[in-house]
Amino acid sequence: MRRQEKWQSIIGPILVDTSFELVGVECVGGGKHTVVRIYIDKPGGINLDDIVHLSRQISVVLDVEEPIKGHYTLEVSSPGLERPLFTAAHFKQQIGQKVFVKTSLAVSNRQNFKGMLLDANEKEIQLDVDGQNFTFAYEDIDKAKVVPDIKITGSK
Repeated sequence: MRRQEKWQSIIGPILVDTSFELVGVECVGGGKHTVVRIYIDKPGGINLDDIVHLSRQISVVLDVEEPIKGHYTLEVSSPGLERPLFTAAHFKQQIGQKVFVKTSLAVSNRQNFKGMLLDANEKEIQLDVDGQNFTFAYEDIDKAKVVPDIKITGSK
């Protein structure tokens, strides 16, 4: 979560006095193939014009601040249905929902967990995975996202 605070300090000022929210930032890959993925949202969702406008503004700030050394690809995106979870507040909003969690270290010989989010506080989350409860401290979570409950109904 500490990395998110760094990104908030860099990108946050662009969003002050707007309806946009910085959901979070992911840095994927490395070297010449680094992708900086910035998730932005606003009430009612964002559209392509919002993404184009914010991409330009964020690109200028990243060129000045240089938080990533070397070449990278910037992606500005909506969080989408599989909303990534970056902060304690994000997790608290999803209590009772199915989530996917990838941990930095193996727990019970695994790092990937999918289950119902039972609780979230300022330090950790509790997840029910097939009837077994797991507790994860935020610093042990590499990645987390909502698992959308999509029901497809067919017509007869």
